[in-house]
This record gives sequence, structure tokens and C-alpha cells, in this order.
Amino acid sequence: CNNVAQGGATLCAMLRTHDKKLKSVAATSGISALLGITEPAMFGVNLKLRYPFYGAMLGSAIGCGYVTLTNVLNISPGSAGIIGFVCVLPQCMVNFLIGVVISLAAGFLITLALSKSRRFNKELEDAAQ
Repeated sequence: CNNVAQGGATLCAMLRTHDKKLKSVAATSGISALLGITEPAMFGVNLKLRYPFYGAMLGSAIGCGYVTLTNVLNISPGSAGIIGFVCVLPQCMVNFLIGVVISLAAGFLITLALSKSRRFNKELEDAAQ
């Protein structure tokens, strides 16, 4: 769920920034985070702007909380992100996918809410320069 929340936060940051280079990095790294590779999104966008990282942490906590409460079990450690369903028991797959959607939406929406804050708007403007 963390990978998906990082991707959602990165894609939200892509929509909020005006810097073309940052938009490009956020678009490609956000999609790769949804598929399980979070390093470009985390280090290239989220930590740089700070507020997407906070949104991703909260979104991940909400999604992982749902997955934990519904007792989703993995067969083995393996794939992460959206494609992580291949390692989940068949009877847990629906709850896993619901948790992934919750993480994605929460990461995106919390990042959107934080980006409207005056404090983080200044950082957006500074990153664009």
C-alpha cells in the first residue's frame, strides 16, 4: 500500500506544480511507484517538496490499516504496488484491492489538501524557480 500511496501523492504533486521539469519527473516516477518502484517518486519529488511525502505517509497508514483490519494474507513476499495482488491469497484479493484504492485515493487527496496550505504553496513556488 505504501508504493501506491507514494504514487498517488506524486501524481497529485504533478498536477499542482507549474515547473515543467518537475511535472515530467513526477509523471514518470508516479506511474513507476504505482507499479512498485518508489525510489524515483520518493527521492525525486515527494521528499523534495515535503508535503507529498506527508500525504503519502498518511495515505499509506489509512490503506494499510484497512488491509490489516481485514486480515489480508500474502502467500509469499514479492511484488509491491498494484501488481502485488499476485502474492495475496485468493480469498483476500478483493480486500487487498480495496486497500490499494484507499491508499491511492487517500495519498492523492491528503496531498491535495496539504498543497492548498499557504505554507506549502510557498514551497511549490520556490521549487518552480
